[in-house]
Amino acid sequence: MQVYDSDVKQTPIISQVQGVWEKRGLLKLLVARDLTVRYKRSVIGIWWSLLNPLFTTFVMFWVFNTVFKARMPDGTSFLPYLLSGVLLMSLFNQGLTMAADAIATGAGVLTKVYVRPEIFAFSATISAAINFFFGLIPLTLVLAISRKWPGWSFPLAIVVVGCMTLFTTGLGLMLAIAYVNFDDSRSLIQIFLLALQYMTPVFYPISVLGPHTKKVIELNPLTSYLAVFRDVYGNNYVASLGNWLMMGFTSLGMFCLGFYVFQRAWPRVVAKI
Repeated sequence: MQVYDSDVKQTPIISQVQGVWEKRGLLKLLVARDLTVRYKRSVIGIWWSLLNPLFTTFVMFWVFNTVFKARMPDGTSFLPYLLSGVLLMSLFNQGLTMAADAIATGAGVLTKVYVRPEIFAFSATISAAINFFFGLIPLTLVLAISRKWPGWSFPLAIVVVGCMTLFTTGLGLMLAIAYVNFDDSRSLIQIFLLALQYMTPVFYPISVLGPHTKKVIELNPLTSYLAVFRDVYGNNYVASLGNWLMMGFTSLGMFCLGFYVFQRAWPRVVAKI
């Protein structure tokens, strides 16, 4: 039986990750709970997680492809490009909001049993990642309809999802602090996510932007995540080395920063749960 000793020195990030790994059995249970309880009384179950991105894709495709006659500069199909962007942004939005709210939701356990609180955020982002993989099924069908198939590099999509999981976990932990301290933060984050979607090339190619606007959009880390995903799964974009480096550094950097900030703030936050 593991006994918690508050006198034992905790190393930032390393101790937190070790604590999560030691409780990986609990992590699996939390992920299973997230995937089953949420759809317990649903007829089609987890497939509901696809309805929102698919409906969003349908509306955007009709507006931009039919009304505004949007076309890709290189002549490739617009629908796979659009759906891949909507799916990845849905992963980010769902993972971030679930991770940020997971700490408050798990307050009943955290106030009774010692367990690393970060494990709740991790389980939330992993659940969002699993939902994302279901979204690859309609994306593959859309690619087939467009007479394209995922290339040999499609397994690298796992790397993109892994980096996104680290990124959303770290950012979600920092937002979890705000969720507990400020009730208005939930409304503010929804505004932030809406603005971020327009600042990410989900439904427009970055090549059509002006030089100044293009520089701003390229500073958005999600632009690189999306570029790499479109490159490895569907060949809808050619990702640069800079895109890969941006994705790798921001995922590890945000993960470490989120764990560090959360550990420093947790003693004050737990008293308010």
